[in-house]
Amino acid sequence: MNFSDNYDVAVIGAGHAGVEAALACARLGMKTVVFTINLDAVANMPCNPSIGGTAKGHLVYETDALGGEMGRSADKIFLQSRILNLGKGPAVHSSRIQADRREYQKLMKHILEKQENLSLKQPKF
Repeated sequence: MNFSDNYDVAVIGAGHAGVEAALACARLGMKTVVFTINLDAVANMPCNPSIGGTAKGHLVYETDALGGEMGRSADKIFLQSRILNLGKGPAVHSSRIQADRREYQKLMKHILEKQENLSLKQPKF
């Protein structure tokens, strides 16, 4: 099957970056397809499901400022929220949440499925 005639953008992978890229393209009006190996693993998080922290926190703030979904979704499903490094200077203070990883997956998959101009596909092996 040739998808090049049907879509403006193809995103390979539905991890954090793939989800954000696909949503950005679709919200800009581009017909977008996301390919993932497993539809049940969309936005899968590791066994330590945190969002934020000293390094990744800056990326979450940047995607949030540009209309991204990770920060918004994290706010809806978090189990615990902390500010890290309070004993150090303000330059290294950072927010981090511990997420309910299954709820995060379900929410992000639902957001992708309802997004206009976006299709979610799992290849057949």
